[in-house]
Amino acid sequence: MNILFTRFPLESADGGAENQTSWLMEGLKAKGYDLGFLGSCPVILRCANELEIMNYELRIGDPPVTKFGSISFLWRKNSMRKALMHAIESLAVKPDAIFMLSLSEKLLLTEWAVSQGIKVYWIEHDRIGPWLQMNPWLSALRRAAQKATIVCVSEVSRKLYLKMGFDPKKVIAIPNGVPPPSLTPTPNPRPSGIQVGTVARLSPEKGIDILIHSIAEIPEITLSILGKGREESYLRTLIDADTQRIGQERIHLFPRVPGLHAFYRSLDIFVLPSSDHDPFGLVAAEAMSCGIATIVTDACGIAGSIRNGEEALVVSAGSPTELADAIRTLLDREKRAKMAERGANAVRSRLDLQTMVDRYERLVHPTIALNK
Repeated sequence: MNILFTRFPLESADGGAENQTSWLMEGLKAKGYDLGFLGSCPVILRCANELEIMNYELRIGDPPVTKFGSISFLWRKNSMRKALMHAIESLAVKPDAIFMLSLSEKLLLTEWAVSQGIKVYWIEHDRIGPWLQMNPWLSALRRAAQKATIVCVSEVSRKLYLKMGFDPKKVIAIPNGVPPPSLTPTPNPRPSGIQVGTVARLSPEKGIDILIHSIAEIPEITLSILGKGREESYLRTLIDADTQRIGQERIHLFPRVPGLHAFYRSLDIFVLPSSDHDPFGLVAAEAMSCGIATIVTDACGIAGSIRNGEEALVVSAGSPTELADAIRTLLDREKRAKMAERGANAVRSRLDLQTMVDRYERLVHPTIALNK
């Protein structure tokens, strides 16, 4: 079976969507599927090269996810559609299925692909915000969705798609999975005090400012923030204010670290404080897999795949008070250890990479999956 992945993002980063796509391609290739990638995403193009998967770079223009992009899409869409159709018709082997990751090809290519006998699946990684909820092309997207199967990466995202009027029969949820953590040692010597950390893009919906406010009255906490983004200046202002108030620097902001798993293992508590829809939250699953007690908000998709109070703590999005209470709960070493162990077991049993790949295989090739 030949499966083609497509992605034409407005911008690309080495984030959750790119990582999950690369892991999924690697997992399906290991099962014997013939894969290809078509798109303009440099991260996935690089990963496809590394995995020795056929890949074809194609630039068709910006997707209709900004005000200007949505307006200009009206006169750009015909040439974009022709470029997409020509690219697929030029492939040495016609795909049996296409996994579409971006809005442009979902709108432009779905109906044509189905008419060619190709199964179409939309993988929904992106945060649902005004770019989609108020998009003038949303009604056209709902019509195109009747020809596809929409795969959301969490039940949280699935419910949001249903709320926007998509057909419940066409929308399913397959939670993301993560590979086993690398065996990296914990940095030694370890700093004193309780080490709290997060990994996130520095943008408003990630709630890093809420996390900073939540530790204001917990002086024994040291906070490490790993990420880059447009809110860096604002967050550094909050960090400076905390330093002046406490009398010492205890919040550290890093744009990068040598090894992500080593960073997780340097922590006592991991927090993903997203204040708005976060489709899944791969970093929380990765931290849990490393045996780190974890706190997430109910805006994170992973919250629907874990047992609150046992495998992780789930707090209300946007509430520094609730987040502070959860952190205080995990100051207890015994509670922290129990939650860390249960969280790691949850990821190994339900949110591992192989489980995710198997579910995608059952989706695209149920007959083979049933015979296994």
